[in-house]
Amino acid sequence: MNEEGHSTSGSLARYLSGEASPEERLAVEAWAAADPANAAELEHMRSIWELGAGSAAPGVDVDRAWSQLQARIAEAEGRGRVIPLQRGRMLTRWVAAAAVLVGLFVGVRYWNDQRPQELMATTEHLRTVLKDKSTVVLSPGSHANVHMKDERRITLHGEGYFEVERDEARPFVVTTEAVTVTVLGTAFEVSAFDTSSSVLVRVRHGKVRVEAEGDTVFLEAGGYARFNKTAHLLERLPAPPASVFGDRIIQFQQAPMSAVVAQLEQLFQVRVQLAHEGLERCVLTATFEDEPIDYILRVIADTYGLMLTQGAPGTYLLDGPGC
Repeated sequence: MNEEGHSTSGSLARYLSGEASPEERLAVEAWAAADPANAAELEHMRSIWELGAGSAAPGVDVDRAWSQLQARIAEAEGRGRVIPLQRGRMLTRWVAAAAVLVGLFVGVRYWNDQRPQELMATTEHLRTVLKDKSTVVLSPGSHANVHMKDERRITLHGEGYFEVERDEARPFVVTTEAVTVTVLGTAFEVSAFDTSSSVLVRVRHGKVRVEAEGDTVFLEAGGYARFNKTAHLLERLPAPPASVFGDRIIQFQQAPMSAVVAQLEQLFQVRVQLAHEGLERCVLTATFEDEPIDYILRVIADTYGLMLTQGAPGTYLLDGPGC
């Protein structure tokens, strides 16, 4: 229930049964007027009340039901003991209505917790923190179904980067049409676009298990695997010298400067020129997390004693002795 203009299940039940005090009636009506969702919820409760208002529910143990309801409301609201009302037909209706309301709230909350969460990235990356504090970054054109209640399971269509919180009791499983990746706590990326002939799995740190059509590969930090959907082949490959995880993490491993420049130009949509061929022999091992292009180029220039010059907007020149 919306917490603004707080209205308890007890006051709502008394409001619907006509037993509310003037103050309670004003509070309930103010709560309903504060938000259209509250007004709709009140009308739904009214319909439930009217369905059962004609008679008391047969076979109801009023004393037992009232005692249980007292304890549930007191525990939920932290307000101590609930003062009993006069017993009789109105009490039976009050207990029945309040029990229905409590059951309705519990049922809706349980249903919301169990149903999968839908994630979709259209033209930009989508970053989401899941209920277990794990992070997902979906690439444009990707979508995923997330189950996080009794298990941690994601069905992925497209490309996603995952930073997983460790939970030994609940492994984190990412499934695509052809590949299943299982981890306890790590950071990795899965690329599984429907239009691609391959599914790629790259591990930034930690360890994952990759399974496809009966084959299994274990990958650790820097590991890289590809499943060829046409050849039905799962294979381990050497990691590329330049990698991007999600939308903000750039990792270079003994990458020649030509590959570094190409990756930066693609990611930041800029133009980076090397003054002469001698600079292409420089190799870079570094990781940048959510850093602007100016900062990255300045680090590269300082690392190799180069001079960085910016010309027109989005155009840079690196000059200096070669490697």
